[in-house]
Amino acid sequence: MTLQLIAAAGTGSGNLLVGLLLGLVIGLLVGPAFRSWLIFREWSDASREAKLADRLVSRLEADAEEDAPPVPNDDVAPRMPSRTEPRTAAWPTPR
Repeated sequence: MTLQLIAAAGTGSGNLLVGLLLGLVIGLLVGPAFRSWLIFREWSDASREAKLADRLVSRLEADAEEDAPPVPNDDVAPRMPSRTEPRTAAWPTPR
């Protein structure tokens, strides 16, 4: 029984070249689409977070307006206490 050698000239390197070219073509076609999909996803997430922040700020402003003391009217002069009226409310003294 004799061992026969089969010549495989270029079989491995030919497949390697075809695989590299096919990977390059697919990468060039899929790469920009994948990057644009990532950019769109990041933009939509950022806009959703910005909308949430805007709603939070508007709620905080609405709550602050509800809790704010009334604005004094500048048209009405403040009432001055008379000489006989005690000023304990205006000038508290330590006890």
